Amino acid sequence: MPVVTGQDAEIPSVKSIRGGEQYSTVFKDTRELAKVTVGMVNAMLEGKEPEVNDTTTYNNGVKVVPSYLLQPVPVTAANIEDVLVKSGYYTEDQLK
Repeated sequence: MPVVTGQDAEIPSVKSIRGGEQYSTVFKDTRELAKVTVGMVNAMLEGKEPEVNDTTTYNNGVKVVPSYLLQPVPVTAANIEDVLVKSGYYTEDQLK
């Protein structure tokens, strides 16, 4: 049987993981993405350089674009509670 995976830890995917139809999903906490984005915008508005943590990965064919990469977290049935519920990203009721 093929292994089914996903991205973004959307509620239907998490329910599919719990139901045994999907193995995993990749999660990047959008709350963290928002914090980083606000920090970058504020830095630019203040005439400062935005914080980046990657200066090698993204080459657009003209230059390497400095970026801030969030750490992806694989979510499986074993860690749904810790990663998604205990963190407050979803409530248990949303995942029923």
